[in-house]
Amino acid sequence: MRRRSLPALLGSFGVAVFLPDAARAQGWIEYKPEGGRFRVDFPALPKIAIVQMPIGNGNTVPMTEATAVVARVAYIASYVDYPANVTKGAAADVILNTVRNGAASGGSHRDEKKLQIGRVEGREFTVVQPGGTIAVSRIYWSRGRLFQLVVDGQAGIENQPATRHFLDSFALI
Repeated sequence: MRRRSLPALLGSFGVAVFLPDAARAQGWIEYKPEGGRFRVDFPALPKIAIVQMPIGNGNTVPMTEATAVVARVAYIASYVDYPANVTKGAAADVILNTVRNGAASGGSHRDEKKLQIGRVEGREFTVVQPGGTIAVSRIYWSRGRLFQLVVDGQAGIENQPATRHFLDSFALI
């Protein structure tokens, strides 16, 4: 499948977005941030932001976040690198459980399943948020980096074809 580059790079974040012919016909856009070590399909051109993520003791680390909103559903892909002193000696399972618990804080989680891409451990779970909105999340931990995918919308979003396409299109590179 031949890929075509969009004419513009997105800001100064070194992010290239490629549009495969088949994906373009279906409205999906491949997002592959420079240095991000992953790729994922978005249903629309994502907006890129760098936000500071608290890691304790008043310290923060930058998190790169790409977001596209289509028909009142948010599709989010992010990654953040944690310093070794924060995660030193912690097993991937412990880190993933901690992230899941943080994501479900104020709500509840359900439908959790363990995932694996090669040797990289991950989780998929659904968070029921206050007010009834749903966030379907996939998280992966690899070499000090946390990858997060979230689809946020109304009840029933968990099984929508667009949700599954977004989550299933994630690949480490």
